Amino acid sequence: MKLGADPQALLVLTPLERSVLRALARSLGDDDAVLLAQCERARVISRTHSGVGFVTKLEVPGDVPELPAGAVGRIRPVHARHPELGEPAEFLVQLKAGRLASIEAYCHEGMWPADDGAFQVGTTPR
Repeated sequence: MKLGADPQALLVLTPLERSVLRALARSLGDDDAVLLAQCERARVISRTHSGVGFVTKLEVPGDVPELPAGAVGRIRPVHARHPELGEPAEFLVQLKAGRLASIEAYCHEGMWPADDGAFQVGTTPR
């Protein structure tokens, strides 16, 4: 289990974070390309681990289109199952001015699994 902030060298979107953003984009219909473009250009500012999840803060360059207000209103939590967790983990994506600002992840019971490659993103909670 990691606690605290990642070293600077690790400040890129992880495969799990990318999977969460792709799952969210699928739910946005015609606005999916805008979110995916932001994902490709997003820069990780920080990532902090709490033991039960993490918060990744992001910055998207100003020349990347922002999501329209209608799409922002459709942003919902993304859930993912992991074999070590009894309940799905939840991922909250936050936007500022129509741009990706952060991904917050947490599990409802137990500690965050060390192997985040075993998450199955996009599954529905029980």
